[in-house]
Amino acid sequence: MASKIVISNRAAATALMVLGGAVAHAQATGDQTAPAAPAPQQSINALAPQASAAAIESCNGKMQALLAALDKSDYTGAEMDFNDTMKAGLSPDQLKQAWQSLPAKFGQPISRGSAHNSMSNGYVVITVPMTYQNGNLAAQIACGADGKIAGFHAMTLPSAAPGSTSAASASSSG
Repeated sequence: MASKIVISNRAAATALMVLGGAVAHAQATGDQTAPAAPAPQQSINALAPQASAAAIESCNGKMQALLAALDKSDYTGAEMDFNDTMKAGLSPDQLKQAWQSLPAKFGQPISRGSAHNSMSNGYVVITVPMTYQNGNLAAQIACGADGKIAGFHAMTLPSAAPGSTSAASASSSG
């Protein structure tokens, strides 16, 4: 069973955390719509008609700042770039509980891979692979047109089969 932390904000803004089989659900509205899967990754040049390189770089900077704050256990600081709906739907205490559950389930963090960008429904999406002792995960944020973080999601990645190469294993080995 895939384990996830899902903290996302679609147009109607729902914050949802799923850890294994346990669900803690904080809703800003009554919308029950699941977030759309991100579009396949595209290069910055291919994204130019949809989002400027500056918006992609800004969103990537917000991802790096979010992860740095989480690493320092600064959960209030981690929410600094959240939009108002994300802030209303996810308290620093809920974020702390979700983030601190990862090492308990997957072991200590080992490394992070290079960030990848894509577009999904008008959002810039940044994904960062994360290697833990007992599994591979990815952190993913979505930035809205206002440049604020409109969604946060951490998910497990499939393990690479012995002898195979995958994007997740290639990015975490460099």
